[in-house]
Amino acid sequence: MTVNSDLRRAKRKRVLMTATVICMDCVQRARIRDLTSTGAGITCDRPLERGSDIILKRGDLFIAARVAWADRNTAGLEFYRPIALEELASSFMLA
Repeated sequence: MTVNSDLRRAKRKRVLMTATVICMDCVQRARIRDLTSTGAGITCDRPLERGSDIILKRGDLFIAARVAWADRNTAGLEFYRPIALEELASSFMLA
């Protein structure tokens, strides 16, 4: 089993909240659709480039990530380091 397939099978928490995506050529608002300790699925107005580095910001939390896949207005992010569930819960108000 590959790392990517392991990540795809991670238990996802369905959410609907906003965040800011910061990349080399833009800063834009994004809607987070699902979230795990290793990544997120987002929707945004401007397309992101597959393989690019971004920062996902929500409140005081800044998460460095790579765009694992992207199409017109959705993208899958792979965090560069796993985020502790406690940290996600406090920043994303997850139950």
